[in-house]
Amino acid sequence: MKHKDKVERTSAEAAEELYTDKTLGIDVEMPAAEQAAEEDSEVQQLKKQLEEKAKQSDENYNKFLRMQAEFDNFRKRTIKEKEELYIVSLERVVTELLPIVDNMERAIAAFKKNGLENTYLDGVDMIQKQLFAVLEKNGLKEIEALGMDFDPNIHHAVMQVEGSCEEENKVKEVLQKGYFLGSKVLRPVMVQVVVNN
Repeated sequence: MKHKDKVERTSAEAAEELYTDKTLGIDVEMPAAEQAAEEDSEVQQLKKQLEEKAKQSDENYNKFLRMQAEFDNFRKRTIKEKEELYIVSLERVVTELLPIVDNMERAIAAFKKNGLENTYLDGVDMIQKQLFAVLEKNGLKEIEALGMDFDPNIHHAVMQVEGSCEEENKVKEVLQKGYFLGSKVLRPVMVQVVVNN
């Protein structure tokens, strides 16, 4: 009996060892070729999972880059729209103020012509200069025209007068001042141009 117990114990110990080896992932009974094939299969499976994760990572990174570019474009577009809105608003206000500037210049000219009291003239002149200084500070600039070559981009010819060859196509008289607002022509200069017949 002792021998039988010993054999049973040995078989039980062997089964326990085999069980322990399998739970640790070691199959003592598996031949080397099968074990290598199984390891290759696991490696291939891990490589496939790694490739899928890398692909997913690339897709997420590309999505991030697109979102970042879209946000950057949105920010630039918003800044540009804000600047354009400011310019349009400024143009509207300055355009409405230009007739006031014109009338003040006419009033000053009338005061000088009629010899009215200098205190009125000085007061209107100061107001006109102050108003124009504010407009200049906001980008308004008078277009120089008198004696210059006629340029249809900045001049508006309303009259022609005959003159010499040297004066041909020159601005003879400014009938109404024109202005730039920044680099844009806000109002062209109304001029009289010399022609040679």
